[in-house]
Amino acid sequence: MKILAVDDDQLVLLPLQKKIQELGYKVMIADNAKKGIELFDSFKPHLVIVDMNMPETSGFEFIEHLRVNKRSSTPIIVLSGYNNTEIISETFKLGINDYIIKSNNFDDLHSRIKRVNIFFQIQ
Repeated sequence: MKILAVDDDQLVLLPLQKKIQELGYKVMIADNAKKGIELFDSFKPHLVIVDMNMPETSGFEFIEHLRVNKRSSTPIIVLSGYNNTEIISETFKLGINDYIIKSNNFDDLHSRIKRVNIFFQIQ
């Protein structure tokens, strides 16, 4: 399974990359949404993990670009510090598959990836 992780915070992105690799998945990272879109096109991930609060192009805009412009049904998990129910609701309306509140560890990440994997039958 190939995973694309997009987050502008290196203190989140690099440990996230390490954790995903430890779980046995292939991962590419991008530190902004523009790079994320470029990698999405070339890497063709089976799953995208994205932050919402990024400069220039937000996670909302990134997700909207994938869902509307690219008409992609690739599963998306949001990993964000936002825990506002309105924001969470809006991201689900955009078509995400899961929402994780950021913390200092990624213990829950594997079960979330597995759940998306099972639902979408990703190899």
